[in-house]
Amino acid sequence: GSPWRVILKPSAIIYQYMLQNLSLTIVVENSASLENDQLQAQHGLSILLDMSLESESMKLLWDTGATPEVMLHNADALNIDLEEIGLICLSHGHYDHTGGLMGILQERTAPVPLIAHPEIFSPKLKLRPYLKYIGAPFTRDQLEAAGAVMLPCRSPATLAPGVMTTGEVPRMEVFETVEGFWTVKNEQYTPDPISDDQSLAVHLPGKGLIVISGCAHSGIINTIRYAQRITGEESLYAVIGGFHLMGADNKRIDSTARALLDLGPAVVRPGHCTGQKALSRLQEVLGESCQPLAVGETIEL
Repeated sequence: GSPWRVILKPSAIIYQYMLQNLSLTIVVENSASLENDQLQAQHGLSILLDMSLESESMKLLWDTGATPEVMLHNADALNIDLEEIGLICLSHGHYDHTGGLMGILQERTAPVPLIAHPEIFSPKLKLRPYLKYIGAPFTRDQLEAAGAVMLPCRSPATLAPGVMTTGEVPRMEVFETVEGFWTVKNEQYTPDPISDDQSLAVHLPGKGLIVISGCAHSGIINTIRYAQRITGEESLYAVIGGFHLMGADNKRIDSTARALLDLGPAVVRPGHCTGQKALSRLQEVLGESCQPLAVGETIEL
């Protein structure tokens, strides 16, 4: 009789309350919107998901941009009430996805659950053109002191009816590799596979699977196929977020474009770390279904 009765299915959890509508507001992104000159563009990503669950609603914040200043400025310009955010999820531990988090927590009056992979706090480095720290600008203790209720999780986690994180994404595609990132283990510099990378997998009844990535360091095709596996939903409707093809060679970009064409999503919205060269190729292959993201845009799904 409980409205939260759970029905278990292979690799998925379905609730009596079903997701009915989903809208995404792009709060932080590399590209500015031409329609709103009050917004600030920034190398980073933050997306607000507004979900309708029959008589209930939920607001989930996916990543928090690179700085509190831009995150809070854009949230205010978009009339986003930070107190209404019921859950914050981080795609991985790089600064351009975590840097605005402390500002949000300090503006709120109530604690908020925070879901992320436990390795978001591991050292995150780039060695080119010189050693640079690119990790989160805070510690777990600082987050908890500011009001975050930490819920670290490596595996897929159900957040709402039809909405789950992927957790760690298996790396299966030979053309999707992680290069150029480093960490420190056992007092030695070592390549960072960015195991903390995760995405959101959303099943919208009547539409299909929606994959929302941060940077997709695991590979956007790996991410999509793993999302299909854990949700049990093969029909891909939309792919939105960073595809991390900035700096990728033509072979990888072409392989990604062909794989997306085979998967057949109706909506492809690359942004942030995708890169202009890859965006142009994706649009050439996928046509009108592929359009870039911009700050301030609202995507109704």
